[in-house]
Amino acid sequence: MKTPRRVRLDFVAPVHQAPVTSAALCLAGLAAAIGVGLAFDGQLTERNRLDAELGAISQPRRPVNPAAAKAAEEAAAIERELAVPWSGLLTELEAASHDLSEKVALLQVEPDPAKHTVKITAEVRALPDALAYLERLQQSKVLKYPMLESHERRKDDPEHPVRVKLAAEWRT
Repeated sequence: MKTPRRVRLDFVAPVHQAPVTSAALCLAGLAAAIGVGLAFDGQLTERNRLDAELGAISQPRRPVNPAAAKAAEEAAAIERELAVPWSGLLTELEAASHDLSEKVALLQVEPDPAKHTVKITAEVRALPDALAYLERLQQSKVLKYPMLESHERRKDDPEHPVRVKLAAEWRT
């Protein structure tokens, strides 16, 4: 059996200059990379031009009819108003005030159809009645997240009732 030939590794030997063919190959590679880059740039410019032409063709210029736009906006507003579940809301509010032996006088119900919220203004004789009304509304299946926004004692009224403002979202 033959013994393997010894390999001499010399890590300290000086570096030899690259031959001329290596330099020529590097220059050829660099020239090819520049050529591919220029070709890509040309293709990208052409693609952007064609995209712009296609965008101009596919989006016809139609004049906007102000009357039709206004009618569509009004129709959308009416649709939002009709989407308010009035019967459920009012039934629930009346039931809540009857459950509290009619200690609550409902003054105003103002829905916001865009946000699905309702603002309720009511008067009670004392603040605990308002809190009981709020707790009753929190048990409602029609309303969600009822909250007390503000309250104030009416000094101009001889009985000094408490006016409360509540806000809630309605379920759809």
